Amino acid sequence: LREVQNLSEISEIALDADGDGEVTLDELADALNVECMMVDADGDGVITEQEKVEALRAAGVQDVFDEYGMSGADRAGEQLVIRERMMDQLDLPPTFAIEDYFAEIFGRNLEEVVELSPVTWLPLIPLIAIDNSVDLARDIVSASSSNAFESAGCFYATPWVLYSSLFLQAFSLVWATFNYWKVSGIKKMLLPTLVKEGADSEAILLPPRYLDDYLLDRFDSSPSIFGWGERFFTGGGASSSPPRNAHERLFGAVGAKFPTVYRDSIRFHAWLCVAQIVYSTTQIISRDVAALYVGANVGNPETVLPELMLWSVFVVSALLQLSLAPTTFLNYCFVTSVEEFVKVDIVKKSISEDGGRRGAATSEKVLVEG
Repeated sequence: LREVQNLSEISEIALDADGDGEVTLDELADALNVECMMVDADGDGVITEQEKVEALRAAGVQDVFDEYGMSGADRAGEQLVIRERMMDQLDLPPTFAIEDYFAEIFGRNLEEVVELSPVTWLPLIPLIAIDNSVDLARDIVSASSSNAFESAGCFYATPWVLYSSLFLQAFSLVWATFNYWKVSGIKKMLLPTLVKEGADSEAILLPPRYLDDYLLDRFDSSPSIFGWGERFFTGGGASSSPPRNAHERLFGAVGAKFPTVYRDSIRFHAWLCVAQIVYSTTQIISRDVAALYVGANVGNPETVLPELMLWSVFVVSALLQLSLAPTTFLNYCFVTSVEEFVKVDIVKKSISEDGGRRGAATSEKVLVEG
């Protein structure tokens, strides 16, 4: 949230080349090193909608995994491109503050994601119980019990505990990666494309890729087995809640249920990682380290070290998955708050009164009519 609220300051420092307090499309294009390509194909000086479509199809698309290392200036530039699109769509005044809009969006969704209700924890209990069964079989309450070392090495030595833990780690890693990949891919389809015809030419803002039926038909956010999984876990997905517009077609097999389903998916996965980290470090890793340090008699001396190493890898894996969560969450907020999902009430709140009542009144009228 702090980064989002600082977008305005970042844009002024990094993108406002002439220091006039306003970042133009040309300044954005120069700062973001956008692609140079021919848009006015017939050279008549007039860019038609068809020429924009052809340019959009020819334009390159940034790899979704580049999102992970995106700089603050690039992210600020991206938000300002979105602002230009929203201002054009909704006839908003120049006082519209995109950083305020997204800060409010992120705040609302963050409240849902960090909620610690019983529904959030219930699915995690069986997963933890599998590992905890090793202690219970030896009348051990926790890693702090006086006889806790009797279980050291036994988590690794018990096949069904070992294999279930390996499966859980693999499943969790695929889950995190798919969440990240899906929302990032959808975001790329919703972003307007900024291009220039040459170094000295004016910047041109092309429409989002999803508005072209050719590109939309070739986009698939639910490939192969993932589509089956989405339909299974959402009670039919797009079959029971079909997409109502081109924007929702981007959501793939999950259909119109995407906003709720993927907010829950991000939440459950985040808390799954937290639970794995807490349990592994406090109940297994710390016990194995203590047993090796004091030379205690343990349940299975041969597997204590392999157990310590493997569960340490599990913790590192969970931390890496959690590192994807912020970008996944920010992109989720983006794809559920632009184009067909613009939150009109928040837009109104994000229009500063400094620009005059007339501009705000005009925008409010357009928004109400829309």
